[in-house]
Amino acid sequence: MPAPITIRRLTVNGESERAVWHAIGSLCCRTGDNGAPIAPERWQLFVRIWIEPYEKQLPDWTYVAEADGEVVGYLTGCPDSKNFNRRNFWRSTVPLLGDILLGRFRGQRDARAFARRALGIAPSVERRFSIHVRRQIRSIYPAHLHINVDARFRGGGVGRQLCHAYFADLRAQGITGIHLYCGADPLKFYLRLGFEELSSLRLGGVAVHLLGKMIQA
Repeated sequence: MPAPITIRRLTVNGESERAVWHAIGSLCCRTGDNGAPIAPERWQLFVRIWIEPYEKQLPDWTYVAEADGEVVGYLTGCPDSKNFNRRNFWRSTVPLLGDILLGRFRGQRDARAFARRALGIAPSVERRFSIHVRRQIRSIYPAHLHINVDARFRGGGVGRQLCHAYFADLRAQGITGIHLYCGADPLKFYLRLGFEELSSLRLGGVAVHLLGKMIQA
């Protein structure tokens, strides 16, 4: 019989949950290539880009799904993306950019791409959308999320449970809506959760969908 899944929200005390954050980073890397693992040499940088900002700034807006004490899914969320991005630039982006420029991640394509975006040489995914759409996001859909689920537990409702827990806490804070960017594979999952497609574009031949969901009852 499969182990029951429990969903819990993390706390602001990152020190007491260090092992959980390590498990989140590991799961992020095991699912980072469109649900498949990324190469081991990319793990350290990948975690610093995608997990460290939430661990540093908003640990209590992260949720984990656990089975027998093992983290089998997680959701990193943010109720105010504009303020988060501003703080993240100084707290995570600048230190990481410094390490990259000093050669710590020499030869890694992820490092070059990150540095180009951080220095304004290349636009981020968000800035590739129209200014009208970006204004709409800031005013109506200020929250965002990232979610990953272990391949063994996909299709069993883990992602839905994580999202519902997050949505409930956003409602309690009076947040109006939430947005996210995704590729073609997870699109159906989010549409079933009630997200609507706000815009889309092709980036390097790959479709990128911008979705939004109003979450107030």
